[in-house]
Amino acid sequence: MRQRIIRISLGILLCILPILGYGAYRFSVLDSLLAPLTSSTSRDPFESQYSKILLDRNGELLSVFLNPNEQWHLKSTQPVPQKLQIAVLEYEDKRFLSHIGVDPIAIVRTLRDNLSRSKRAGASTITMQVAKFLNAKPRTYKNKIDEIFYALRLEHLYTKDEILQMYLNNASYGRNIIGYSGALLLYFGLEPAHSQQLTWAQAALLAVLPNAPGLINLEKNPKALENKRNALLQHLYNKGYFSYEILSLALSEPLPRQLQYRTNLAPHLALRLMKESKDTNPPPAILHSTIDRQIQQRFESRAKQYATILQKDGITNLSALLVDTQSKEVLAYVGSQDFLDIQNYGQIDGILALRSPGSTLKPLLYALSIDEGLIAPYSKLIDVPMFFGTFAPQNASKKYYGLISAQSALEKSLNVPFVRLLQEYGYEKFFFTLKDILRFSDTNYTRYGLSLILGTKEMSVEQIAKIYLGLGNYGVFEDLHYRCDERFSNKRFVSEGSAYLTLRAMEQLARVGLENLHKDKKIFAWKSGTSYGLKDAWAAGTSPRYTLVVWVGNFTGEPNANLFGARSAGRLLFELLGELEGLDLDFRAQGVQSIKLDSLTGYRLTPELESLDVPMLQTLYPVDALPLRPSPFIKVFWSDAQGKELNSLDSGFENAKQTWSLQLPTNVLYYYDTQHINIASHLRAVSKQNRVLKFIYPTDGLKIIEPIDFEGKQNLIVRLANLKNQKFFFYVDSQMLPTPQSTSFNLTLTPGMHNLYIIGEDGTQDSVSFEIVR
Repeated sequence: MRQRIIRISLGILLCILPILGYGAYRFSVLDSLLAPLTSSTSRDPFESQYSKILLDRNGELLSVFLNPNEQWHLKSTQPVPQKLQIAVLEYEDKRFLSHIGVDPIAIVRTLRDNLSRSKRAGASTITMQVAKFLNAKPRTYKNKIDEIFYALRLEHLYTKDEILQMYLNNASYGRNIIGYSGALLLYFGLEPAHSQQLTWAQAALLAVLPNAPGLINLEKNPKALENKRNALLQHLYNKGYFSYEILSLALSEPLPRQLQYRTNLAPHLALRLMKESKDTNPPPAILHSTIDRQIQQRFESRAKQYATILQKDGITNLSALLVDTQSKEVLAYVGSQDFLDIQNYGQIDGILALRSPGSTLKPLLYALSIDEGLIAPYSKLIDVPMFFGTFAPQNASKKYYGLISAQSALEKSLNVPFVRLLQEYGYEKFFFTLKDILRFSDTNYTRYGLSLILGTKEMSVEQIAKIYLGLGNYGVFEDLHYRCDERFSNKRFVSEGSAYLTLRAMEQLARVGLENLHKDKKIFAWKSGTSYGLKDAWAAGTSPRYTLVVWVGNFTGEPNANLFGARSAGRLLFELLGELEGLDLDFRAQGVQSIKLDSLTGYRLTPELESLDVPMLQTLYPVDALPLRPSPFIKVFWSDAQGKELNSLDSGFENAKQTWSLQLPTNVLYYYDTQHINIASHLRAVSKQNRVLKFIYPTDGLKIIEPIDFEGKQNLIVRLANLKNQKFFFYVDSQMLPTPQSTSFNLTLTPGMHNLYIIGEDGTQDSVSFEIVR
């Protein structure tokens, strides 16, 4: 026997030189396999083979997907659990930490045993097995030699810890499970972040599984596999790794009987981040998100429960996005009512879907208008039926208030005051401010016009969240963070003071049901929105701690009479807020100063008005805003002792005194008159600019497209204000027509330019020119 061993050893020595030459060639082959590592941030050559995993902010598992080979091939970046390391090294490669990738002692022993025994044995080290995983080929002597040289090269490129990690991440554990992290999850329900909690029995089982291909099926060979596990446990006990008590407990621990599958959390976000990272070379196997798993789990559960209520009303879909207001990190991402609800298109990501935002843009216009000096919270806005060219917006409630404060108009979500405010602010300027904030590609602002503020430009939940997040950060806007390592630049679009005043106004909005009783305990500045045609219901808001946006509707775009922002989406919003803590913090007053307003209309009290004893109030106004404009409803003039207005050419002007009066616009007085409100006192103060006889519609310079009758003529509805109910004469294109019996009547006109003229018995007159087109 001794002579046989000597002959074998001499044979090995005689082969050294050719093998070394062959090895140099194989080094170059291995380097080509490892070449991507030199141009990549990843040192793992198996990176492209792993299943994609999404982790939360604390390293907790959210979602995991099969790899392209339909395998659960999970990569772990956590340190190898000490128990598993000990078990694997004792079972697979006792000299792993000391050898150079190849174990000569094991090779000689294997050659001896293979020549002297019928049962074949291998001498592969852990490093050689990694080489085999990397360059998988049939088991032959030539390929075994390749593995030796690959192992030597791997030992040069990687640390022992990295090699052991690669082995455990790529070893087969039965079925379609590759890698110990997947085995921990599917066999024991132990997630990667908690891998250090595995028991000695679990560690021993994972150590023997890759080395027992015939026993790897837990269902078919449980007893044989248990015997191998127990033998390893006995060996570890004999080596002094644990006490007899632990050995007894480990031996009595049952084998897993079935796989423990789990439901993915935040699957829409996982798929989104996977798609966004596919151009990375190689694409990362593990994606670290900002999601808070506990919140995500509660939100998904609550959304699924709420969806069952909605479905009774024929509403099938919803989505919700929660953001940490301070860090801008997304904490919960609910793309639909249930990702697995195939029948109701649950796999559509509602966070990215573009829908009509309804009234959710009004707070931004409110804040920008304050900064522009157009309004303060108490400033009165006109709220009557109005025409803006051919656009005639209506309040959702069909109720109008004549004059109403800007803050109340926001609280009640009135459409007419905000359309007129957008007209004053400039719809093109508002459009491009939105474009700067959200960075969308659309540039066609004329497509939306004044209807922009009512939601005619479609937006996503993500975009609305960005707007409310900016308000919650006192006017500084920034992109949302979905990954912990993301950092974006920010920009101020709204002053601190204007944002604060907007938030205070939004806090006062009525809530659904009993939520109104918790305004002091649950601080949240919010706004609801309902799209035209009842297709989309929104609720969005912010607090010093959280920003939350909810959308409810049908992904198919189907309208539903039960869809209302405050009720359908608002109820869900406050149910989700009920899952959170830290909503007792209020917004801080910052960037504001005290200014004087006239208490009648809520605009700047000029020194002139103050000297005339116009009633005053003090309020907060942004330090960085433009000066608030004086009231458009208060006129200062010179008058005689009877209060008649005089000018410098009138007799008795030398005795005139300066005074003021509240002068409401004709359309406001007309509305009050239709509501049977006494306007006599206002008529005495009507100026020449606000006529008592005036066309309400059509307006001057208007281009009108009206329906054509059977004779090819077009019908036009004319509305005029006759505040004194006086007799008047009416002309169409210089031709006098019989005096209409009502202030609203029809005219049948041919296409082309037309002129309407009216003159009253007191000499008041008005005229408009417009065009009718087919």
